Amino acid sequence: MQLILTFIILSIITLTAVLLIMLSKNTRSGKIRQIAQNNNWQYQEFIDFSDAIKQANFGILNYSQNAIFRHVIQADGTHDNLGFNTFDCRAIEPTGIHNSSMILFNLKLPPQFNNLHFCIDRHNQESDAFTDVSKQQAIKNQYRMQKLTPLATHQIPKVFDSLYCEQNNEQTVGAAKIDIYANEPAQAYRFLHEVAADTENETSLMNWLLAHPHLHIEISSGMLLVYQKNHLIQEVSLIAAITVVAELAKILSQAELKLDL
Repeated sequence: MQLILTFIILSIITLTAVLLIMLSKNTRSGKIRQIAQNNNWQYQEFIDFSDAIKQANFGILNYSQNAIFRHVIQADGTHDNLGFNTFDCRAIEPTGIHNSSMILFNLKLPPQFNNLHFCIDRHNQESDAFTDVSKQQAIKNQYRMQKLTPLATHQIPKVFDSLYCEQNNEQTVGAAKIDIYANEPAQAYRFLHEVAADTENETSLMNWLLAHPHLHIEISSGMLLVYQKNHLIQEVSLIAAITVVAELAKILSQAELKLDL
């Protein structure tokens, strides 16, 4: 009788362990962990980022009253030797609680741009006229806290004016006005001008921005952060999303070649 009872208890424990393993594989954590393992990338459930990332003063990371980072993938030397991180960020901001998937790429930039911090924002033209006022004020407050100022009209490269016109002419869904904020507007202008100096690279940049009108783009301390606010990337789309941001990272890293020639 005792042997039967022991067998039953062990069977229950074994069955419970198997069920927990199966459930774990079907969770977001399990699926992202599997993606990391399949690509020989590092995975962590939770993480406290390095001082370099904290000091970069990225808006959603430092402006939030509280930010929790989960499902973190880290990889070095993958796309043209540009390392990256992906992670989910739960941020509490004045405009609400946001759960967003973020992709952070290291860029190859000339030393003179290492301290450059700027953001490219495209405000959805379909936003509600009443609620949009408070949101835009919150955005301005965020940039003010980050000590970023908007670029003057003459400091914004023509590629961005052309982009906005093309969006409107084609009646692109979610066509958005483009604003650029920077800690050093003149340096931001020079950097973007160098990136778009080559016709092929300018076309690539324009096509990329046209294809992804809802993404927030921020560059600081030689790192590129891209995300769509309050949007979590589905696990099956994660590799594709990383590849898309890698394309922008490569375009922006072209400034190194042009300035070194």
